Amino acid sequence: MRSLLGAYQDLRFGRAATAQEASRLYRRTVSLPDGPEQRERDEKFRKAMTLEIFGDSEALELGPDMAQYMQDEKKKMDTLYGYDADGEVEKWWAAHGKEFEVLARSKL
Repeated sequence: MRSLLGAYQDLRFGRAATAQEASRLYRRTVSLPDGPEQRERDEKFRKAMTLEIFGDSEALELGPDMAQYMQDEKKKMDTLYGYDADGEVEKWWAAHGKEFEVLARSKL
């Protein structure tokens, strides 16, 4: 029998792990000290933003690392900001809620 605390973990763990991973990556990427590496990063970000704003899909001109970074960023942003908490709870309840209903009836 699942617990509601287990349900909460099922629903939140993956997204929370993604948020923590993104935070660690941003710390390494965004917090570079001033210098050549920081300037190179800024230039790549500038180009990436221009490509995104103007809809140019040729991100490979930024180099394979930045193209992969942009793809990974989109996935992370979709996971973090496109999350439908109500929808996820409804799906979870549809799959597991019967167990709780049976338990609640047996306690009456």
